[in-house]
Amino acid sequence: MPSHDAGLAPMFRRFVDALEAGDVRLVERFFVPGDQTLLVRRGGMVVGFASIVEAVRADPLAPCGRLLQSHLREIGPDGTLVTATHRTATGGQGVMTLLWERTDEGWRIASAHVGEPDPAIDPAVWRQAGAPLAAATGSGPLEGMSVAAAELFPLAGHSLASLPVGADAPARTAEALAGLQQAGASVVGLARIDGLGLGDTGDDPAGMPRNARAAGRLPGGAMSGPTAAVALGQADLGLGLDTWGSLLLPASYQGLFGIRTTHGVVPLEGVAGVAPSFDSVGWVARDLAVLAEVADVLLPQAGLLGLDEALLGRDLLGLADPDVVRAIEAVLDRWDSSVLPMRMVGQDRDVLDGWAQTCRQIRDAEVAGRHRAGDADLAGLGADVRTAIRSGLAMDDARLRGARRAQAAARAATAELVGNGVLLLPTTATVAPVRDRAGATARRGRDRTQQLLSLATLGGLPTVTLPLATRRRLPCGLSLVGPLGSDHALLGLAGQLAAAGVIVHP
Repeated sequence: MPSHDAGLAPMFRRFVDALEAGDVRLVERFFVPGDQTLLVRRGGMVVGFASIVEAVRADPLAPCGRLLQSHLREIGPDGTLVTATHRTATGGQGVMTLLWERTDEGWRIASAHVGEPDPAIDPAVWRQAGAPLAAATGSGPLEGMSVAAAELFPLAGHSLASLPVGADAPARTAEALAGLQQAGASVVGLARIDGLGLGDTGDDPAGMPRNARAAGRLPGGAMSGPTAAVALGQADLGLGLDTWGSLLLPASYQGLFGIRTTHGVVPLEGVAGVAPSFDSVGWVARDLAVLAEVADVLLPQAGLLGLDEALLGRDLLGLADPDVVRAIEAVLDRWDSSVLPMRMVGQDRDVLDGWAQTCRQIRDAEVAGRHRAGDADLAGLGADVRTAIRSGLAMDDARLRGARRAQAAARAATAELVGNGVLLLPTTATVAPVRDRAGATARRGRDRTQQLLSLATLGGLPTVTLPLATRRRLPCGLSLVGPLGSDHALLGLAGQLAAAGVIVHP
């Protein structure tokens, strides 16, 4: 922890150690003995040193576990405000804010707000969870890694969200998930998805996970559960499907590294897919190295591709809000041409809008094919999900054939555009919207994001999203889109850019 005073840092560490150890004299050792000393906890306020001693002896403060982040701000010559986040032994994440005063006896706490840790098993994040839910079945490079798998992935012996009520639990685990277990990873649980895999806000009837990197803002969907589990520190890896940005979008909103693999390269046998034409296995992590370690397990090593150049489309960049553009331009300013030379390319926005329409038509038709239900069966779903299913049900064969032809043309166009290079573009057009924001502004941001995501979706192209931050410290993402089969090459390039200081983890 940074400190402007040599005495405060060791005192703070001693306080954390005492809190973790359950020291019964915690208040006497660390708080200012005065009538105005303040403790806020569990939504209540305790004022006065004697009252705090009594309250904490009756109901000790929860151990804080491992510190995740801390921030210090000087409040005059004899005051310092320290805010710290921490992870408990059971996986929850908490926060505490301490106002330290310099007294004749040294640094003491004049005011403390100790928040209750998030529950390790948050029903808005998890459908089923355990400690772990399923252990590793082998040993290997992923030993000790914990996985949050989207509830679409079957796990032997555990019910699957897509199965009818009362149906038998799957006898076999999905191939991708089984591969992780065989390499040493354990499965913490099956994490929730938003709106049958169609939602993009994370606001599911089961609840909305908290966005750990952007308080009060949407976590994004549809893979809101696996991404939130990772962002909240409840799992090391989130495994999911990317259909039309359903994994990349929440990764961008929550400041995570993520990959959408080449369409079809990771088997989906047994997985309750969303739209087979687009569904690609992907995963997210807080650390880039984790993405690469998992890729070595799940992706084929044969035919590794190299990349010749970086491609920047100003038209694509222009789809993003100014604060997102500035974050990406900071990366471009640091770009090292010795890693990969860069050239400009053009892309017509009207074409992108048409591609987004094609994505929507094909996705809706394929989803409707899996959910042929009446209005009564759709009542528990969000308005956007109901609209998508009804649109798909209403689509006739002629329109669907036209969409398929447009998809084939787009696939050829994206392959020609990318060539053997890597296309740089914003992962999402905006930062995560605030939770209660709706209306035309939010819809325009969604439309622009869907245009950006349609390129890799229709092309079946692998994409790696890298976390950036705006000047307001809100998460956003930069996507690296490569040719078919370049998954390993994209991850290697991301590692080179991080090593060269081009990508700086916010």
